[in-house]
Amino acid sequence: MLNTHRSALAILCAVLAGSAIAAGPTGTPADYGSAAHDGAAQRSIDLQPDTRRINVTRGETVTIARAGQRFTWHVQTFNNKTVFALSDIAPKDMAVDGVQVYVAANPLYTGS
Repeated sequence: MLNTHRSALAILCAVLAGSAIAAGPTGTPADYGSAAHDGAAQRSIDLQPDTRRINVTRGETVTIARAGQRFTWHVQTFNNKTVFALSDIAPKDMAVDGVQVYVAANPLYTGS
């Protein structure tokens, strides 16, 4: 009887430990956050023809606009991901090639 309880406990611990493993990067836009409603944006970034980089903060929601096109994104990257290509999240028909997104840590979550 005691061995049965130990076996059951061991199986339960293994299941719980397996479910606690965090998911890693997927290679999709979800690695950088998610699309958001325009009204949720905390600020807007207007890309100029010579824009090559933009700065955002992890946890920030921004509207990004260029030449009459716009989209809103809630930035939520993995902690080790601080730079990515804007083309990874922008609509495919929006000309953003060569623009990099630099993600700063959110001071609300770093204790700074």
